[in-house]
Amino acid sequence: MNDSIYYIFNYRDLEQSGFSVYSTVSVDLVFTLRGNCLIDVFDINTLKQIAYLDFDTSKSIMLGSAFRSPLIGLPFSTLFRKRFETLLLPLKDLRSKHEVGFFVDIDYRNKGKKEIWNLDEIMMAIAFETAFEDKIHNFTIKPTGDTATYYRKKYNAKICRQPRNDLTMTVHLKTVRKNLRHLRMIEKEGKTVFFTVKGVPDLIA
Repeated sequence: MNDSIYYIFNYRDLEQSGFSVYSTVSVDLVFTLRGNCLIDVFDINTLKQIAYLDFDTSKSIMLGSAFRSPLIGLPFSTLFRKRFETLLLPLKDLRSKHEVGFFVDIDYRNKGKKEIWNLDEIMMAIAFETAFEDKIHNFTIKPTGDTATYYRKKYNAKICRQPRNDLTMTVHLKTVRKNLRHLRMIEKEGKTVFFTVKGVPDLIA
């Protein structure tokens, strides 16, 4: 297995246009960003929403449960609607089926049928970078289910308080955002423009 296959994700397109297309040998996806807090991912070939991430940097807990009305009614960008409205809208929202604030369809996870790698890391990197550009230093997470280990191992999240099993974790953005395991940020004039994303599984010694 080639350990050096990387794909390019255009973060600046997402931030400026409200959407960005990400293509690999196996899938063509479009990421959208609404209100700097709602990330949605669609498979262009199947015309289905396959992932979402909800975060709010104005809250003490930035990532926790899925958003409900009225936030989920935030409009998609004009440029996205011009290009994809007839294909992908109206939105059949995955959030109505889940309580968690971060969800990826099982077929699009690592080792899934679609053979795409590190989609989750791209989505978290978008949230981290959006927060960092908003001058946020610590990204707070309330893990759902048994996800605390995932956040600790993949994003070096630290437990910051745990009263009565109400676990909260913090990711220090200045340290972590440039040290993700499968993604690197490419900057120009001090701003992130692209992510390079590892497109194959890690080699096992």
